[in-house]
Amino acid sequence: MYRILLAATRICLFAFLLGGFVVVAGQTVGIVIGSGSIMTTFGTDVADAVCVIAGIAGIFAFLLLYTREGRETVSDTEK
Repeated sequence: MYRILLAATRICLFAFLLGGFVVVAGQTVGIVIGSGSIMTTFGTDVADAVCVIAGIAGIFAFLLLYTREGRETVSDTEK
């Protein structure tokens, strides 16, 4: 279970970072060409999806602590 959650966390973090880049790049393009609709699209629809992915990544990272391997990793770092 630990490996599955770790892989899912990493995938979601990558998607979150990539999505954040897309939001910033899209809004930058919208500013440069002066298009309010592009700014709105990247500021609402795309950003909302990226925020959901970030939340899912956080949940997966939190659940990692509740696996046997996750508890062992935390106890090793506290010593």
